[in-house]
Amino acid sequence: MNTVKPPRWPSGDCCAVLASKLTMDELHGRQPLQLFRAQDDLDWFTGALLDAPSLGPLLLMRHDGNPDGLMAFYVDALCDVKAAQAFVMDLFCLRDEDVAWALALR
Repeated sequence: MNTVKPPRWPSGDCCAVLASKLTMDELHGRQPLQLFRAQDDLDWFTGALLDAPSLGPLLLMRHDGNPDGLMAFYVDALCDVKAAQAFVMDLFCLRDEDVAWALALR
């Protein structure tokens, strides 16, 4: 696995728009990902960073200590939540049953 620089969020912050029950390997099988390992203020995590033309940075994170093993999808805090969720659902061919939670529309 590689190391990568953290994304630069255009607004200065990010937010998780949804989380999936699928593993990183399952997501990688649906969309090629360059995986990396890093540590944030919570825990070590496995991640992947994509540049989505319509959204900007898209960060996938699965924290080692997450008891539910969920994969969270982060976008810039000012992104349209509904558009970001639709993009992620489409990109990874997620079905409703693959989603553990989704951020309520603001």
